[in-house]
Amino acid sequence: MHRTLRALLAAAIVMATFFPTDDAAQKKDRFYFERLGYAHWQVPTHRKVVALTFDDGPDPTYTPQVLQLLAENHDQATFFLIGRKVSEHPDIVRQTEFLGNELGNHTFSHRHLAHMNTSELAGELDQTQNAILQATGQKCKYFRPPRGYYDEPSVLTAHDRGYPVIMWSWDEDSRDWQAPGVHNIVNNVLKHVHPGDIILMHDGTGNSKQTIAALRKILPDLHKRGYQSVTISDLLRSAERIEAESK
Repeated sequence: MHRTLRALLAAAIVMATFFPTDDAAQKKDRFYFERLGYAHWQVPTHRKVVALTFDDGPDPTYTPQVLQLLAENHDQATFFLIGRKVSEHPDIVRQTEFLGNELGNHTFSHRHLAHMNTSELAGELDQTQNAILQATGQKCKYFRPPRGYYDEPSVLTAHDRGYPVIMWSWDEDSRDWQAPGVHNIVNNVLKHVHPGDIILMHDGTGNSKQTIAALRKILPDLHKRGYQSVTISDLLRSAERIEAESK
């Protein structure tokens, strides 16, 4: 009897190893959602372009300074906006879009998604979309979850609302929100920069003063290396061109 049980267990292990179930074969991790196009951490492209992204704004002190530096360097970026702040500073949102930058959804309250159900998340996405629409007359295309938290329900909720989730390249977290010092922010961004990177920065925290100082170094250095900062939409179009050329 024991031999029979051991034989059945061994057979089950072999089946699980060589013939995985659908759940095992389709683990819903980063790569699963990237293959579906539901989320992006990096964009494959041969062009020397990156996407600077700024979270947690708009901020009346720091966002205009970021916009000025981008304009001076002929760069563009994507700003993931907190809906509550959009309602408080619609003029800054209009200026951000007017200068050719892209607007993204960062929820209305910036609550952690782990503490929301899907209905609450959908409501926050809609509130922020409405605030941006009221300020600019335009809808935003992308969603970035606060603190970078994602799971299957949140990604699917965003997808149902028409938003691809935009994360950031694993080695392109500037960590500027920690106020680690201007040199460290610059180093965190430039040390591993590659074509197609999505770079995480912040214009809406109390530590964004260091972000401004770091940008004064980062933008010219990117240009010296032949890079340009573009919007998320432009970055994704670069990937589409690569895919079309390979067919």
